[in-house]
Formats: sequence, C-alpha cells, structure tokens
Amino acid sequence: MKLFFSAGEPSGDLHGANLIRAIRRRDPGVEVTGFGGPKMAAAGASLHYPLTELSVMGLRRVLEHLPTFFRLAADSERLFRDDRPDAVVLIDYPGFNFELAKRARAAGIPVYYFVPPQLWAWRRGRVRQVRKWCAGVLSALPFEDDWYRARGVRTHYVGHPYFDELANQRLDPSFLADERVKGGAVVGLLPGSRNQEVAANFEMMLAAARKVKAARPDARFLVAAFNDRHAAQVREAAARAAFPVSVHVGRTPEVIELA
Repeated sequence: MKLFFSAGEPSGDLHGANLIRAIRRRDPGVEVTGFGGPKMAAAGASLHYPLTELSVMGLRRVLEHLPTFFRLAADSERLFRDDRPDAVVLIDYPGFNFELAKRARAAGIPVYYFVPPQLWAWRRGRVRQVRKWCAGVLSALPFEDDWYRARGVRTHYVGHPYFDELANQRLDPSFLADERVKGGAVVGLLPGSRNQEVAANFEMMLAAARKVKAARPDARFLVAAFNDRHAAQVREAAARAAFPVSVHVGRTPEVIELA
C-alpha cells in the first residue's frame, strides 16, 4: 500500500508521524511519501518537500510564498499521476491541503482528512468542498464529528491525537524538582510553534506578565520555546523589555505541569 501525506505545520508533522507509526505497526510494508516535516521523515516518510518550513500566517506572508505553493500543487499532480498513491491523507493546513484534495479527487484518488480544519468555527461554507473532495474525515472532537456528519460528510471519530501524545510523555523529574525548589508561583508562557506566532504573541505576553508580576511579586515566568531559534527570539524580546523570564526548549510538558 502506498499513501501520500500532507502536513504543513509543526503540530501536523507530529500527528502525521504518530499516524504513520500506527499504520506501520499494522502494515510494516506500507510506503509513505508526501509533504511534511522532520518528525514525519523520522517516522519513515519520504518527503518530496519540507512543507512545515512554509508554516506561515497572514496574507502578506502567504503572498510571498505563493510561487512555491503553486509549484508544489503542480508537483502533486505529477506525483499523483506518475507515482499514484492508494490514498491521500491531509492534516489540517486547509489553504494548501484543499488544493491537494481537489487535485487528488480529480485523479480518482480517495482523500481522507485527519484532524480536519475547524470549519465549524470559521468559513463554514467550505464544508461543501470537504464533502465534494474527501472520501472521509477522521474527526478529533465529538461535536466536530456530529457537525461534519450533519452536513453530509462521511466521518469516523478517532479522538484527538494529542491524548495519545500525552499518554506517551515522560516528564523529566530532575527538571521538575529543580524548578519546584525555587518556589514562587510558576506562570507558563507558550508563544507558539510558528515564527510569526512568536513575533506576534510574545510582546503581548510580556505585557500581561508584567501585570501579573505587579499583582503577584512571587511569580516566576517559564517560557516553552519550540526550537532554539524561537528561544533566541524570546530572550531578545525579554531583554528589550527588561523583564526576567526563564526560557526552555523541548520542555513544554514540564512547563505546563509546573504551571
């Protein structure tokens, strides 16, 4: 069996990697190709393009990358024709993945949406495209499953993949002990996993943290950074604001636990 995956965000890369591993436990011979990120590659996917590097927000940034998106959409048509997969699996990222769904459907390849876009919260009319292009939706939330089914979309409720991720997490007891001995009320700051999210969110988080600190002088602020680049960005912003924070990479579960 050959599957084509497409995930364009770090969270989608994580969910895609976990799904690939789960599928391969049932069928070790399955071949996975597509667009994604490093976690999917580590799970055994052969990536035609590292799409998570284009995890952009806002009209201006999307426009900057339009030529790349158009090229990848055209490449997908060739891949669907010359290296025809048995099914296409899309993970969130609706702007680009809707285009892939349309092209896969035109090629007669069944399309399945895993962790579908939250159309119930925005642009509800786009459910017509999901109904037209997708053979099925693997829904993450109970009410989401009902919402899609009521609009004529074939669904199968699988639950939110983050619960699987939580079950596999092992917190670092030494890190937790070292932080707890410092005392004070711990406030976790999670600015996001995209470059633009960090740029847009963290200044506002610092302003809020300053107000919290005024009300609770014992408060300590731990930042969960997605990667080293984001950590440097956060430290620079905190230094400009002259506000003390402790920045950690790869410690999001521990920061949440402490908070």
